[in-house]
Amino acid sequence: MVLIFTENEQLNNELNKKIEDSRIVYYPEYILEEKEATTLIATVQQNKYNFKEFMFKVRSKNIQVILILENENVKELKEALTLGIYDIVFDPFDIEEVTKRITNPNPFSKISKYIKDILELEN
Repeated sequence: MVLIFTENEQLNNELNKKIEDSRIVYYPEYILEEKEATTLIATVQQNKYNFKEFMFKVRSKNIQVILILENENVKELKEALTLGIYDIVFDPFDIEEVTKRITNPNPFSKISKYIKDILELEN
């Protein structure tokens, strides 16, 4: 089961049409109660929940998270990577890029440059 949790109704509907066995979710509590979810496609929803705490709970259930972020400079990128969320798509994007992540997760090499910055590693 793929859960779709974004603030963009048009995006929600497009993803729901493209992804078999998906459901649009409006409440974070539902995600935490869902027993069969394997993947969560989400955006950062400011002021609705504490991103880091919520994503920790989601990841603790071994749910793959595909996160859609505005850009590489948002603070949630560091928090996401720390929680093992590597399937990150930056705006602008197309629907195919998001749906591809369900079956083809990003390899570590794709996100290693961000982790390198977090760990303050040299080249």
